[in-house]
Amino acid sequence: MDADLRGLFLESMSRVASAVTVVTTDGEAGRFGVTVSSMTSVSADTSRPSLLVSIHHLSPAGEAIRKNKRFCANVLSGNQSFVSDLFSGRLKHMADDRFAAINWHKSAAGSPVIDGAIVSLDCELKTALLWGTHFILIGEVEQIALSQQRSPLVYANRGYRRAIPIAPDDDRPHQPESQLRVGFFITLGPEFVPPLVADFASQTPAVDLSLLEADHDDLIEQMRAGKIDAAITFGSVNEPELESELLCPPAPHVLLAVDHPLAGRASLRLAEVAELPMILLDYPSVRSAIAALFKRNEMKPLTRLQSPSLAMVRGLVAQGLGYSIVPQKPHNRTGPDGREVRAVPLSEDFPEGALVAVTQQRERQGSLARDFIEKCRTSFKRT
Repeated sequence: MDADLRGLFLESMSRVASAVTVVTTDGEAGRFGVTVSSMTSVSADTSRPSLLVSIHHLSPAGEAIRKNKRFCANVLSGNQSFVSDLFSGRLKHMADDRFAAINWHKSAAGSPVIDGAIVSLDCELKTALLWGTHFILIGEVEQIALSQQRSPLVYANRGYRRAIPIAPDDDRPHQPESQLRVGFFITLGPEFVPPLVADFASQTPAVDLSLLEADHDDLIEQMRAGKIDAAITFGSVNEPELESELLCPPAPHVLLAVDHPLAGRASLRLAEVAELPMILLDYPSVRSAIAALFKRNEMKPLTRLQSPSLAMVRGLVAQGLGYSIVPQKPHNRTGPDGREVRAVPLSEDFPEGALVAVTQQRERQGSLARDFIEKCRTSFKRT
């Protein structure tokens, strides 16, 4: 096979988001389970619904399924990444009895059903076809178990992700003329949102205000879908159907522990920290922004630790475990335990750190959205 083509194919498939499924079986050939990302429906309109899973030919689970003639597709919920890692083989120290590490029960037909999965589909195997290195297994669904969990675990870009609802789970009646839906980049919430919302609500007491905290790309998708009326985020927006306005120019800072040798500097160059361990805020847009910053300066970051919590990032920095880069000078410069963090200006340009307001095009904007953006302008002028 063409090695370049294979590499491009693997990279392509890594970018395709999919639900995470643990396929289990039990019977004469033994009890097994394996994590897969390739599970899909085949048909709902045959005598019984059917689905397809793809399993590597060397997997013991695949061989057991073919002998047991049964399998159960357990679609994991968003809080079951441990289960995914367990049955993918990443947790090798727990490989002896994986089922002992989780809660599960047997279906009526004897298949292992994983507790907490959003859905488990117990199937009778009908077809097993070897294609290349994988068995394509098609089963007819005999039983379906739905749990209270609704949000699936998603795998994309070689990491776990969460599903963003496309509409609020809210049965209250809404009046469009008094409804305002605003999204904020995830780190802006605790420091910026409460006083801004309180000020806006005091001047517009009849507003029906809903908030969304999300990463940059999620916010833009929600804007394009018309699910939110305005968004405050970092970076740039190149969408013809949306308007963006600069609220605050980039002001990148390096976060350091107070006793770090560089903490007393008036400013820092990227080259002075590039070879030090970095604590990365773990969101896709932050990763791409940091990567772009280093690439422009012909360097690479040395990421030591990462977390989706800005409080955790500050705490790790305060403990002296590494530095971090933030797009604006932070208001909060302490870790969760009260240890102080120093914020030193970064000399390099960082256009990805611009704070922007995003709205629909002028003719599609509501009066509440315009009033809210005006409030944001005033607020950031004061800061």
